[in-house]
Amino acid sequence: MSDIELAAAIVVHRSHVLIVQRSQSETFLPGVWGVPCGKVNTDEKSSEAVLRELHEETGLNGDVLHFVGYSEFASNWRGRRVRNLQRNYLVRARINPADTDSADMPQVRPPKVDQESMWVHTDKIDSAGLDEHNLKTIRQGLVVRLPADALFVPVGALAGILTT
Repeated sequence: MSDIELAAAIVVHRSHVLIVQRSQSETFLPGVWGVPCGKVNTDEKSSEAVLRELHEETGLNGDVLHFVGYSEFASNWRGRRVRNLQRNYLVRARINPADTDSADMPQVRPPKVDQESMWVHTDKIDSAGLDEHNLKTIRQGLVVRLPADALFVPVGALAGILTT
């Protein structure tokens, strides 16, 4: 069995987690809700891929705050069985105040008309209709505690992540 490397973004803003719905035209899990995630290209690091995938799937730019863990699962890809090795990252969305909604949440722009997105409150993740794989991924991001020296990151880089 060959391996496919994936990178997933757990984007948290104002105690909400971003989830996106896959297009019905996708061959892998069409219509399923989850965190922005995709394949790592051979010429990039997973920490770069996660930001590329975030932008491709949502129109948002971001910054990696912390690697939070791994996930692994098997699937079929191009007619063969593969092992998916997913690296999960806590990501801060770069927010342009002109691109926020009335609740001050970043506006998400999925690439296909049949895709949707939601900002789900962290207290309601378990009832958001997500599969166990995506719930585990999100939980990895929500339990991470940044080290004390992370406070030396510019204050704006952490603002709004876990505030209500």
